Amino acid sequence: MNGGSPHFAAAVSAFAAALQDRLAPGIDSFSGLFHEDATIEVPFDGPGDGAPIIGKPAISDMVRSLAGFLWFDAVTFHSIRATDEPDVVVCEYEAVLRRADMSGPRRRRYISVITLRDGLISTLREYGGPFMLIDELSAQAKSA
Repeated sequence: MNGGSPHFAAAVSAFAAALQDRLAPGIDSFSGLFHEDATIEVPFDGPGDGAPIIGKPAISDMVRSLAGFLWFDAVTFHSIRATDEPDVVVCEYEAVLRRADMSGPRRRRYISVITLRDGLISTLREYGGPFMLIDELSAQAKSA
């Protein structure tokens, strides 16, 4: 399950498993999770407010641009909460990932608000925590 983007395969598998009763079957790529007119918003990820990524072609371009820079080794969903809106869920998950500009694997926690339509994501608004070095996490756990 990578649809030409093996660096995102763990994320695709995790989203498909976590949202399985809400997603269309057979999704095999990250951009395949999204509607043609979908929007990804990551407003607090880096300097300033990031511009939304709008449309499946732009999402595909974003995934391609991260090849060789960002790899998801594992993604684990901890909770999926329904809201008063039947097509909106709030999810908490974490990823073990690697970035070309950082040494060693990192853990990052996320909270996302996801709006679904016709079995695909129409809006993903994601809030990510800091990139925690895995070795630092192990040391913190041992000293606690």
